[in-house]
Amino acid sequence: MATSASTEGVAGITARWADMALEEEEEAFQPVDASEAVDGGDGVATWPMVGRFLTDKLIKLEYMRQVFASVWKLVKGVQVTELQTNLFMFVFFHSSDLQYVLEEGPWSFENCTLICRPVVDGALPGEVKLDSVDIWVQLHDLPVGYTSTTIQEQIGNFLGNFVKCDERFIGAPWLDFYRIRVALPVDKPLKRRMKLMKRDKTWSWVSFRYERLHNFCYCCGMMGHVHKFCLVAREAGVTADRFPFGPELRAGTRRGPRGVGESWLVPVGGPPRVDSVVGAASGGAGNAAVASQEPDVRESDTGVVAVSKRRREGSGSGVRRHGGTGGDVHMAEVSKNVHGAGSGLYTRRSS
Repeated sequence: MATSASTEGVAGITARWADMALEEEEEAFQPVDASEAVDGGDGVATWPMVGRFLTDKLIKLEYMRQVFASVWKLVKGVQVTELQTNLFMFVFFHSSDLQYVLEEGPWSFENCTLICRPVVDGALPGEVKLDSVDIWVQLHDLPVGYTSTTIQEQIGNFLGNFVKCDERFIGAPWLDFYRIRVALPVDKPLKRRMKLMKRDKTWSWVSFRYERLHNFCYCCGMMGHVHKFCLVAREAGVTADRFPFGPELRAGTRRGPRGVGESWLVPVGGPPRVDSVVGAASGGAGNAAVASQEPDVRESDTGVVAVSKRRREGSGSGVRRHGGTGGDVHMAEVSKNVHGAGSGLYTRRSS
């Protein structure tokens, strides 16, 4: 009986206070001259951006800000502060600086991708969603007739969220590959290719290559870590060469010198070039005469040139010829570069 009375009493009090509110909470605060107020102090306009790095490692603020400042080289500079662990605020003082950083990314520090977004007016930096990174994706093997902007936009939405096409080549009949900028979700694996169904109901594979792609796992395809630190890769029980992903997803991985000098190279153990012999035979005596008049044009092809000079006895350098006085002195056969380097073969004149 007492229990039911107490329950009714609590319910009654709750019902009576349900529509009541403190006056302090209901009052609205309106800043003075809010339309003219500018963040940053001293009337300086600012454009803030918040970002985090796709990694579990500790990011050292001082090193990171020095690297980004030297790479960006912004016209009005940038302020970098740490809001919390792996959450940073970048304050720009010119709208073009912010635009440059957003459009020329993705950026990285120690090969860790920076996920960044501008902070709009009235938003809290900690509430900005940092779940995607804008990146240029190359579309390879697009068949003729399926390269329109509409189809590229649909492919971009298949990868993530389409941002824009590469406007430099709009209207081209066909290219080796097409570029689209896509906001890729960082919580999903990368896509290697996709099936494109043509109008005649046949299939065609479209391959993807990602520009400026930083750390990602060759086993699970997720960005932010490598297969050496991936639990899925360790439990897979296969070698790294059998992983479904690989470095071919990175655009521009072909490194090393181009074969522009291949025709002048002689393989080890192979015969010398015969092009010069054939060219001399076909060119006639005229070419031979020109070559004889310019012996130093291709000095690097003939090796070291022997130097022999005549000097009077008593010049101080060289080796004297035995027998008689007043004879000529022959210099040692050395390279021209030796004298320029200050070699000890040339001694000072005796006083």
